[in-house]
Amino acid sequence: MAKFFQKNKTIHDENKLEIVSDKSPFAYVEAYKTLRTNMNFLSRNSQYKKLLLTSSIPGEGKSSVSINLARVLAENGKRVLLIDCDMRKPMLHRYLRAQRFRSRGLSTVLSGNSTLEESIATFSDLQFDLMTAGPIPPNPTELLASAEMGNLLELLETRYDYIICDTPPVSLVTDAAILSEYCDGVLLVVRQKYATFQQVKRAKQNLQNVHAQILGCVLNQYDVSKNVRESAGSAYYHYQYGDTKLASDGMMQ
Repeated sequence: MAKFFQKNKTIHDENKLEIVSDKSPFAYVEAYKTLRTNMNFLSRNSQYKKLLLTSSIPGEGKSSVSINLARVLAENGKRVLLIDCDMRKPMLHRYLRAQRFRSRGLSTVLSGNSTLEESIATFSDLQFDLMTAGPIPPNPTELLASAEMGNLLELLETRYDYIICDTPPVSLVTDAAILSEYCDGVLLVVRQKYATFQQVKRAKQNLQNVHAQILGCVLNQYDVSKNVRESAGSAYYHYQYGDTKLASDGMMQ
């Protein structure tokens, strides 16, 4: 298992991703702590260890939410694994500066070309583990729907308190809907004033069609009133499918 060290827990690369740290604005930190509290409360009453995060459309910030949720859960003493399940346009390796780890990841584990131990990176500073998407395969949907994927998550469940699966937008491809069969619950990331009501409704329906357990929504780039607004940093998120490229700049609350 490889180990990575972040000199600064708040990463400012070309994607401008803000990772929760003691230097983050109060409102930004409290938003994720609230999400953590809600997840811990759910876990006390039911087993929600394997979490799937998705969005309606590209650009809603689901990867930044995935990273920060992993961060605050691990900070609370939980064993957390973050998996990049987007084997079409993977981004977590960029956000976490793990480009050199891209040769081994989810796709190589599922295809039998690498072991689990070889394909998990430990971030000592961030306190959680990462499995990148690995090399982009020609059949991502088939790999995610395979029995090997279900078996992998069952094995990982014995080693971690939480497994967070970052997936493509559910309205664009079927990957998230298919993978939800192997996960305990789904969080739908919705960027305020970005995705339309119909797009969010369609995303919800796509998940319901496969009987996914929708735990709730994370409202991203929430705009509080001017009287109580506090600077909360930003998470700038790029996602591209074909010729379409969108970005988001916002906070989760």
